[in-house]
Amino acid sequence: MIYIFTLFFGCMFFQAYIENKSRVDIGVISTLSGDDAHLGKSVLNGIIMGAEEFNSNRNFYKKKMNLIIRDDKNDPLEAKQVARELIDEGVVALLGPVLPDTGLSAREAANNRKNPMISTAVRAKKPSDSDDYFMGIAPSQDKNAKFIAEISKDYFNMKKVLFFYSDKNPAYMDAFRDKYIEEFEKKSESENTVYIKRKSDKIDTYFPSMKDDIDGVVIVADPIETAYIVQKIKKIKKDMKIFISDLAFHQNFITYGGKFSEGVYAALYYDDIYLDEKSSFLNQRFADFKKRYVKKFGKNPDIRSIYGYESFNILVEAIKRNKDGDSENLKKEILSPESDAYFLQPGSFDEYGNCERDIFIFQVKDQRFQKVKLL
Repeated sequence: MIYIFTLFFGCMFFQAYIENKSRVDIGVISTLSGDDAHLGKSVLNGIIMGAEEFNSNRNFYKKKMNLIIRDDKNDPLEAKQVARELIDEGVVALLGPVLPDTGLSAREAANNRKNPMISTAVRAKKPSDSDDYFMGIAPSQDKNAKFIAEISKDYFNMKKVLFFYSDKNPAYMDAFRDKYIEEFEKKSESENTVYIKRKSDKIDTYFPSMKDDIDGVVIVADPIETAYIVQKIKKIKKDMKIFISDLAFHQNFITYGGKFSEGVYAALYYDDIYLDEKSSFLNQRFADFKKRYVKKFGKNPDIRSIYGYESFNILVEAIKRNKDGDSENLKKEILSPESDAYFLQPGSFDEYGNCERDIFIFQVKDQRFQKVKLL
């Protein structure tokens, strides 16, 4: 009887050992519950699609990629905890989190354990010059804020701007606010003014002599919060120039904003020319990705699903090239020029894991975001 049990458990252990040898475990941290779950699910869709495509067409690479997925609940403490748990489970690297505050917490855990991490979170502050294990697939938020500030004053000739920001995700919100104000108020022929309001402020405090004094509005909040604020503004002045941050660049903004979303501008690291089915290799590759995504999920990909898909493919190709098998060399492979080929739209990492991409202007027209040329 003892022999039978020993044989049984020995077989189970051997099977688990063989399975571990034939797969690579990748940890995925995403926001899958709460108000911002739509952002996390978009990223996860892109990661899952990348993993399924790779596993069904591995060619001569024997190991499968196994995703171990955790919900950070948009809670920094939870993000740090699940990052530690995933590393304890032996994942070769982490993908995620989605939002800046959770990204910063998980980053600490990844650095402490020297585990490579490719985050889809927008960098809340200026790019880091520290040589750590955190790599961002999205560029610094500073660049987006600076670009919108320059457009505000140089193209739209705004002198007085009403700036709204949400109470959620303070790492993102505060960094965007500070960089926007810094850029908007410097080197101006006349004195520029930014009126600061939080989304939680009472509506009757929003508009200081708005019809006469305010030239435009900038909103940094999630899609639904942004839609609510836009409605309130346009009921007072329907032709007000409004800029929203890339955090609100989502179909939910248009769905909840309705007719009030028309004409609103956004700046994004994304160019919809790559959605066009043209003859060039890069355009066609993106068009093919879009077709497969629509077929699988029944909707168009957004920037976050693109980030998820890119981050998975950059990681898995780095894993294939990582002959030494250690985390330090895997980080080097992720940051190598070979990774550039796996960005769906042009992008690259610098030596510190900061991502560089071009930035473009979009405007809501006919209930969809369309790229526009202002200059």
